[in-house]
Amino acid sequence: MLDPESVNLDELCLALDDHTAGTTWWIESDTGRIRPRTVVDGSPDAADSGWRRIRPTESYESYRDMSEFVAAVHHRRASDLLDRAITGRGAFRRFKDTLFEFPELRNQWFRYRGARSRRRALHWLAAEGLVSRADAERVAARHPDPTQDDEHLPSAVAVDLGMLYGDRLAQVLMFGSWVRGEEPGENDLQLIVVLDDLSSPWDELHRMDDVLWRHTERSGLTITAVPVAPADLAAPATPLLARAAAEAVLVA
Repeated sequence: MLDPESVNLDELCLALDDHTAGTTWWIESDTGRIRPRTVVDGSPDAADSGWRRIRPTESYESYRDMSEFVAAVHHRRASDLLDRAITGRGAFRRFKDTLFEFPELRNQWFRYRGARSRRRALHWLAAEGLVSRADAERVAARHPDPTQDDEHLPSAVAVDLGMLYGDRLAQVLMFGSWVRGEEPGENDLQLIVVLDDLSSPWDELHRMDDVLWRHTERSGLTITAVPVAPADLAAPATPLLARAAAEAVLVA
């Protein structure tokens, strides 16, 4: 049997995902070497008996990856759009097109898809008897699904605040434990929301309450915001605002 460490997993993933007409992929059972063949090349002949055909995975495997990725997306608007994108014919193309609107999620998808593909490649090797199941599981454990943690939560909140306020929204900044790299405290995510034409901070807190609560409920983190006018941020009048302005990091 092969040592799974000797197999180029990325190349095997490519072979398993390749549905190009007229192209087949083969793996040498003694060495783990992988190569493609075209219609012109033909299939391996008797002299190449050590080669085994790599048949591409079924499309439902890729669809399941998409579906389970979308189910875990925290960003409400992105989740809704992606969920609609993967419904019906043309789902793969619509999914990729929709991801272009969300570069951070797009990068998450590539990591997620990569982990799934490598585990699938290892399981294929075991199913073909080319590596032991124990070795396949050992190496597969190194490629878990990357968690969609809340590193992009501030951007998701900022997007929804932008939809709420339109041109009135000047900036969204974050401060507190997220910026200082500390464990979350009483407020897990603290934001400064800079608004033009701000007359009543209390009215604005009430206005953005649904947005903040929706993300709080979805992420399990407490999200608070301080609405301010641009002039208030330039000349802070309270200790909280002075501290927030000093350590604030721009989100949007």
